[in-house]
Amino acid sequence: MIAMSVLAVASLAIGTRRPAAGTAIAAVVLGAEAALVACSFAGVRLTRTALFPDAKLAVVVGVLSVVAIYGLARRRFWGRWLGLALGATALVSGGLNELCYWKLTAHVDPICVDWSMDVFEVAWLLWLTAIGGAVIVANLAAARGSHDHDATWSSSDRLIGLLRATIIAAFAAGPMLLVYAWLQPIVPATKDTALVLAVALALGGALAVRGKLVGALVLVVAGLGLVAQTAATVLGATAGDQRIAAYYAVFWLPAGALAIACGVRLARPLLRLLR
Repeated sequence: MIAMSVLAVASLAIGTRRPAAGTAIAAVVLGAEAALVACSFAGVRLTRTALFPDAKLAVVVGVLSVVAIYGLARRRFWGRWLGLALGATALVSGGLNELCYWKLTAHVDPICVDWSMDVFEVAWLLWLTAIGGAVIVANLAAARGSHDHDATWSSSDRLIGLLRATIIAAFAAGPMLLVYAWLQPIVPATKDTALVLAVALALGGALAVRGKLVGALVLVVAGLGLVAQTAATVLGATAGDQRIAAYYAVFWLPAGALAIACGVRLARPLLRLLR
């Protein structure tokens, strides 16, 4: 863990000074994620803990990582956005889950030593996930401008900036909707809506980065759905599952709020015309 932290700090020192190097470092970390997915499908067990308990989720993670690497290699602005979203998701997810293991890893249980070793391994993997996510985010944040060659997306206009943030948040919320639907549907009635919203966010984001207004409108509608999804999950969760519901709200609510704010900004010119 100490070695990983030292390498992370060293990578940040290099990446923040040289955007091209930072982009390469982020791509390497994403490539490591894709390699882990490949290993899991090849039957290679690197740890006792299953890295990807759901095959569908492993495919999504692998595909998104490869797509982000392609976008970074081609110096596409959306590649940087997708990389930022994946890195932020890993950072926040790993960090929040690590909090649950903080007390459990304070010492080895003398009665259940094997169980303690399993817990330590899970905590170690969560730390690696969080640190890897931090490396991606910091390096790609420092590389801002090196990928934004499109005149529209590099604009300082507030609406464009808000739409950029909405797309990145959507890229982060989408995978977490799939995690919820496939692994932890604590409120069964919200499982199908989570899948629908994940598809809507992916479609809206893909269209929006291509400059299609309909993509932004799909994100706005999906944002309203995310707020409703969060409310239904939190209100429908049992007392013991409230913490899990709050965990998913951390990813869903920002995307929903940004999408709604973007919708308000988009509606203003239309409202002026109707007056």
